[in-house]
Amino acid sequence: MKFLYVFLLCCLYCFSNAQQNSTWNINDLHRQRIETNRKGMWVLSGWGVANMGSGIIGALSTQNTEVKAFHTMNALWGAVNTGIGVLALMRAKKEKGLSIPDADKYKAYKNVKKLYLINGGLDLLYMGTGAFLRARADRAKNPARNRGYGNSLIVQGAGLLLFDVTMYGSHQKQNRYWKKAAPELTVTENGMGMVYHF
Repeated sequence: MKFLYVFLLCCLYCFSNAQQNSTWNINDLHRQRIETNRKGMWVLSGWGVANMGSGIIGALSTQNTEVKAFHTMNALWGAVNTGIGVLALMRAKKEKGLSIPDADKYKAYKNVKKLYLINGGLDLLYMGTGAFLRARADRAKNPARNRGYGNSLIVQGAGLLLFDVTMYGSHQKQNRYWKKAAPELTVTENGMGMVYHF
């Protein structure tokens, strides 16, 4: 639970440091999207490393089946989250140097918000699966292990839900500036064109 509180503080840091500027242009907004993701991926990587470390230590230092299962699952989640975070950091570094059209910058902004919403739904699924494992543990061959795995899924799902909601909120704060500055494709009876919002 201590790690969850630290994770919460890191997420709030990313959210509170999202810059506000009413005169941003598309390039500024694009850079802000990349920077927000970069900060978020550092938080996710840190969460992953903390879970790997505490999970390995916890699993090796107990003979209790439920506790061992909880820490083992946390360590596995930590490895996955660290891998995702590191790959995303590498992508953010590469993305900074790319020159892409304004319409694609806006599309990337909309897509990243969709990604965090989808991930939020998956986080709820993880938590539901954890609750199911706990509820059905007594009918399983190894009830203690199922309870441990279930507890881990609930904690990991809650942590990731907090992360994804915070990241979505950080990006959503910029929405009104994107709407003013960004072109959107629109379909008319004469074909497709660009629309600029003023």
